[in-house]
Amino acid sequence: MGYDDRRIEVAQAAWRVIVREGLDRASMRAIAQELGSSTGVVTHYFRDKEELILFALEQVVETTLEYMRACAGKRQGRDRLEQMIFAALPLEDSGRDDWKVWIAFLGYSIGHDHLIQQHQKRYDHIRQILYQELAELQAAKLIRADLDLILEANALIALVDGIGTGVVICPEQFSAEQQRYLVHQHIHALRALS
Repeated sequence: MGYDDRRIEVAQAAWRVIVREGLDRASMRAIAQELGSSTGVVTHYFRDKEELILFALEQVVETTLEYMRACAGKRQGRDRLEQMIFAALPLEDSGRDDWKVWIAFLGYSIGHDHLIQQHQKRYDHIRQILYQELAELQAAKLIRADLDLILEANALIALVDGIGTGVVICPEQFSAEQQRYLVHQHIHALRALS
């Protein structure tokens, strides 16, 4: 197994510990135990817990972005944007784990300016992707010309964050059907008037 593959394996062990026990209990020792190795193995790949957590978060973000692109596929119009948003949501139980890691990192970042900056960088990247999708829809006259596209990209991020957090905290309130309904209603409201 190569170095990069082993780092991903360590990050996956960290995810499992975070999901099961929370970020505050995700010590290097707990991650090593999850991995079935010594703490020395973990520190060989990651200098400290913060470096490991940032890497794990990056893997969550990259996986989500790849899935968004795959779901968008050859779709067009508002349906393409809708499918991208669906891909970012925890529509299935398996998606909740990524959301638990995301939310844990948000909480852990409070009071750590450099971690907040890392999170802002990821939000900026996601905002840019959504802005581009919205700009293409606006150019094709599929959404209203009077929309502030940065504001709408932020609204989509807030919608996804709100739903994702809601699913983690109170899953019975946000079935997959309800999540899709909320996204569909929001995107439908953006459509160009005939």
